[in-house]
Amino acid sequence: MELENIVANTVYLKAREAADGEGKRKGRSRKWKTLMKFGEEVEVQIYRKEFPELNYDHVVSKSPIGRLLFTDFCNELDELRCCNKFLNDVDNYEKLAPEEQRLSLAQKIYSECLCDEADSKLPDHLIDVSKVKEVEEKLLGESPRYIYSQTASAVRDYLSGEPFSQYLESKYFTRQLQWKQLEKKPIGKHTFRHYRVLGKGGFGEVCATQSRASGKMYAEKKLNKKRIKKEKS
Repeated sequence: MELENIVANTVYLKAREAADGEGKRKGRSRKWKTLMKFGEEVEVQIYRKEFPELNYDHVVSKSPIGRLLFTDFCNELDELRCCNKFLNDVDNYEKLAPEEQRLSLAQKIYSECLCDEADSKLPDHLIDVSKVKEVEEKLLGESPRYIYSQTASAVRDYLSGEPFSQYLESKYFTRQLQWKQLEKKPIGKHTFRHYRVLGKGGFGEVCATQSRASGKMYAEKKLNKKRIKKEKS
C-alpha cells in the first residue's frame, strides 16, 4: 500500500510539473490539437443562439473570453482602444482595488485617460468637463470607489452601440463562437487523466485530474450514486 502511494504521488507531481512547465505540450495529450480544433466559420454561427441576448452585456461583459476578444478588436482602432482600456481600468479599480491603493489607482486612471496630456485619452465627445472637474476635486482627498461611474457608463453606452455591432460582424466574434462550440462538447471519461485520490467523504471521493486538451490540473469529485439513492430512500 505504501509503495502504491509513493507511485501515485510521483505520477501526480510529474503531472503538475508538466502543467506548470515550459515544454511544448505542458501536460497536454499528443492529440490536443484535434481535441481543441475549432469548427468552420459557417457552422459555428448556430451558437449565436446560445447567448440569452445578443447584446454587449451578455457577449462581452459577462463572458471572460468575450472581454479578451473584444479587447483585441478594440486595439485595432485608437479611439476604441482608449475607451476599452478606460472601462477595464475602472472595473478593476471598483472591484479589486484595496483601500490603501485606491487613491493612487484613481490618480493613475485620471492621468492615463482623462487629463489633456494622457496617452490613452478618451475621445472628447465622451468627456463631460463638469464630471472631470468633480473627479479632480475628489482626487485631492479620499477617492470614493465609484468616482468614475458616470463617465464609465457613458463609455459603455458608446461601445455597446456601433462598435459592438461591428464586433458582431468581425473575425473576433467568430472566434468567440468557435470557443462556444468547444464549451458545448460533451465531457466523458476520456476528457481527463485521473491521478491520486485527494480526499474522501460520505458519498464519494475527490481525485486529481488533468485535462487532455489543455494540460490544466483540476480536482474532480466522484459520487457514489447508489449510496446517495440509498441515503435518500
